[in-house]
Amino acid sequence: MLNFPHHIAALIIGVSLLLSSCSVFETREAEEPDDGSGTPFTTPVQPSQVVENLQNAVADMNVQNYERSITQAGFRYQPNSDSQSSDPELWASWGEEEELDYFRNMASSASGLSGHQLQLENVSSNQESETEYQYEADYAITVVHDRGNDVAPTVAQGRMILYMERGEDDLWEIVEWYDFSEGSDFTWSDFRSTFIQ
Repeated sequence: MLNFPHHIAALIIGVSLLLSSCSVFETREAEEPDDGSGTPFTTPVQPSQVVENLQNAVADMNVQNYERSITQAGFRYQPNSDSQSSDPELWASWGEEEELDYFRNMASSASGLSGHQLQLENVSSNQESETEYQYEADYAITVVHDRGNDVAPTVAQGRMILYMERGEDDLWEIVEWYDFSEGSDFTWSDFRSTFIQ
């Protein structure tokens, strides 16, 4: 039997107690994998994280993270009134597929370029129920693309209203999106109609 001096035995017991009381060896919550294309996707357990993911998806032109912010079933988009009246047929059938197609095309046109961002101001929000949330903000979205200013400016401005819902997995996603020009000549609806082709 080994005989340790009292101070060494006390040290060993102290270290053992310290290690057993801290969470160094506990399993932590899994994080989303980083696909190497910019800011990691944050699991949207709060509506604010949906907006954060949307801003990051624009900054990184990350189609996958943009898609993960939008509902997979029944997504609805309402353009501003000028866009609606200029091409009602385009918007009549606009759903999740069109939403992802325009963003995919825009990301392709912005590939290798930098300076993309989504700025939001004058934000208001309302928790309508445990599973429904309304988010409203003035936006300025900058997308540096290769199509030229004669096709589309690099900045679109307006006001948006997002309706989000919390699914059975307790994660939030955008189910409805409304766009308003607020006097702007070029809005996010115009980006959509430009890059859908």
